[in-house]
Order: sequence, then structure tokens, then C-alpha cells
Amino acid sequence: MFTPIQVILLALLVGVWTWQKYNLQAFYYASVVTVGVITGIIMGNINVGMVVGGSMCLMSLGLFGAGGSSVPDYNVGCIAGTAFAIAMGLEGQEAVTAAMTIGVPVAALGTQLDVLGKTSGSFFIHKMRECSDKKEWKKMGAWMWASQIPFIGLWVLPMVLFTTVGSSYVEMAINAIPVWLNNGLNVAAGMLPALGFAILLRQLPMKKYGYFILIGYVLAAYMNMGVLAIALLSVVLCAYIFQTKEAANKLQTVTVAQGDNEDE
Repeated sequence: MFTPIQVILLALLVGVWTWQKYNLQAFYYASVVTVGVITGIIMGNINVGMVVGGSMCLMSLGLFGAGGSSVPDYNVGCIAGTAFAIAMGLEGQEAVTAAMTIGVPVAALGTQLDVLGKTSGSFFIHKMRECSDKKEWKKMGAWMWASQIPFIGLWVLPMVLFTTVGSSYVEMAINAIPVWLNNGLNVAAGMLPALGFAILLRQLPMKKYGYFILIGYVLAAYMNMGVLAIALLSVVLCAYIFQTKEAANKLQTVTVAQGDNEDE
């Protein structure tokens, strides 16, 4: 199902993305879409990668590990789901459903892998502290880099197993799904992105700025504006509001300063 080069590239993608998630942390916004597109390039079908990545990105909206807590890893789930959907030759909604069936459990597995990775890190922390007490800075750096091995390996190993010895079993499981269950999965695939939006809206100051959501709905539903056009219009509104508040703050600062000078 997967060629050796695809297995290597997918494992490399998981490893690099895991490393940057815990270290660089430079690619967080819409990262699920990004890994979906990259997986689509590796597998030879960018369209499916974009569709699956966009769907799973909507599912992960508002979901983050606050305070070091562990949450489902939709990036790895998207990579696994997209890879298998493309490998099975699926398109459109069928690809999204199959990707959800595979990707959501893999994302949930990421919660346990995150806990195991963080637990294993305690060993390396103690080693680094010992080196720090002895002022052995080079050894301390070596232990720091060695601590990345469990984190990266815990994510890469399942991907390698899925795309090699487990690929035929995953395909058999997908093909064995009955029609009634497949219809239910189609409904769930449509509902889960809405759940992601609901989680995000719970975190936003809706009582103060909720009317902007209504404006976006009117533009999309009644004026047939596309998502890109609405997003660009939102950027303009945000820039205008920001500049207006900045001007008001500067005016208030000048007024207060002048008042202080008069008092003196």
C-alpha cells in the first residue's frame, strides 16, 4: 500500500513536526491543514490532503494543552488519516470519512503518548541537573538532546507500524465497515468540525464581540461571499479598530500629561 520512500517521508514528517511542537513551536496556527497538505504531497494527492486537513483543523479549534495538559494530537491523526485515505484511492467525502475513522483514534492515542513522553523526560532532567551541579556543560547539552529521542520515537514508531505491517489490517477494517455504520461516520464527520467551532466560541468573548459572528453569517449566507473575502474584510475591520483604539489611547495620554503640567 505504501512505498518505502513514502513510509520514510511520513515517519520523517511526524518526527520533525513532533520536535518543533515541543521545541521550536513556530507552526501552531492552522498546523493541521499544513501537515495535511504536506502528507498529500508525499502521497501524490494534494486535494485530499487539503480537504482532510481542513476538516480535522476545524475539529481541533479551541483545543490546546493549557498548563502542560495532554490533548489529542490532531496533527499526527491528520497525517495518518490522510495517508491511508489517499493510499486507498478515496476522494471527497469518502476520503474524509475514512480519514476520520483512522485519524481520530490516532489523535486520541497521542494523548497517552504525550504523557509517556513527558514522564520519560524526568529521567533526563535529573541527569542534566547532575551535570549542572558538576559544571559539565557539554554533557548537560548531550543529555538535553538525548531527551528528544523518546519524544520523537514515541510518535514515529506507531506511524511506521501503521504504514508497514499494519497497513493491510487497517484497510481490511475500513472495507469491513457496514453501510449503516459508514452513514453514521459520515454524519459524525460533519458534526465534529461544528464541535470544534463550539469549543472555540466558548473561549471567545462572545458577549462583547458576538455581533461580528452575525455579520460573517449574513455575508456568507445572504451575500454569497467566500471565506477568503470575509477573512480579508475581517482583517480590515480589525486593523481599523486597532488603529482607532491606539489613537484614542494616545490622545488620552496627551490629555493626562497636559493636565499634570497644568497642576504643576
